[in-house]
Amino acid sequence: MNRLLLLLLSSFLLAACSSGELVGVHILLAKDGSGVVTTRSLQQTLTMGPGESKTQGIAWESRANLCCSQGRFTAVNDLKLGDGSIQFLRSSGGGPDMLRTTVQVGAGAAWVAGFVPGLAERQAMARVYDPTGKTREIGGDVRIEVQLPEGTKIVGSSVRPTGRGVDAGYERNRAYLVVPVKTALEKGDELVWDVSW
Repeated sequence: MNRLLLLLLSSFLLAACSSGELVGVHILLAKDGSGVVTTRSLQQTLTMGPGESKTQGIAWESRANLCCSQGRFTAVNDLKLGDGSIQFLRSSGGGPDMLRTTVQVGAGAAWVAGFVPGLAERQAMARVYDPTGKTREIGGDVRIEVQLPEGTKIVGSSVRPTGRGVDAGYERNRAYLVVPVKTALEKGDELVWDVSW
């Protein structure tokens, strides 16, 4: 039963990943600038999960939870994450449409704590996530993803300044920015991610 529960938990967590990144934010942006935002954050908890409450003969010791939340916004320019440490600005007219995302790094990167706990906690949760011991840390990267309406073709996705492990890309109507937590916590200039279509 314990193996089955761990297998189901692992399957759920893997299914929630987008290209291997367990935590992050997905923005489904409509043509009028409104949309739906979904966040996935990793957290430790003492609260018993549904799978645990239906078992017998097990002394549960550790937990790793993936908390997913979803909501709507009316204007992407008003959307702020991590106490304003991630902000969005959409512009259009006179050229291609563009979405600029600014991401603070260093001590002011409040968004990091909104997605993942500290390194020691992520390493402890890795033992729950992968009982084989092959995974040493989970939640080491945060993925920010923007999806545009079907039929819209993204023509560019770039980030500056570049940083260790920072990656920006796109495919059809989706663009992404991957930021390693370690890099996000280092002192440096804010990241500016531009997506154009």
